[in-house]
Amino acid sequence: MLSDKNSSVLDLADVRYIERIVIGRYNPNNSDDDGFMQRQIDKLNHCLDICPKGILIGKDSGFKVIKIGENTVISQQVAYHIGFKRKPTL
Repeated sequence: MLSDKNSSVLDLADVRYIERIVIGRYNPNNSDDDGFMQRQIDKLNHCLDICPKGILIGKDSGFKVIKIGENTVISQQVAYHIGFKRKPTL
């Protein structure tokens, strides 16, 4: 995509700041994980809607296998990388 001075579309060459937002379950014993996850989702949506508007430039996903007694729990996280022309006030 070519960068145009009058265009509001963000080109990767214009990215000067990257915000990394991780969404997922870290500790199955922590009761605040659902609230933390929702706050992270809200932050992701906010980054994609605010001015300067960010764009999704990458996504990483990973998981952990946690053994709790006889049970096995799989914890999954997704990291979103949002690019901005300049650092936003979040």
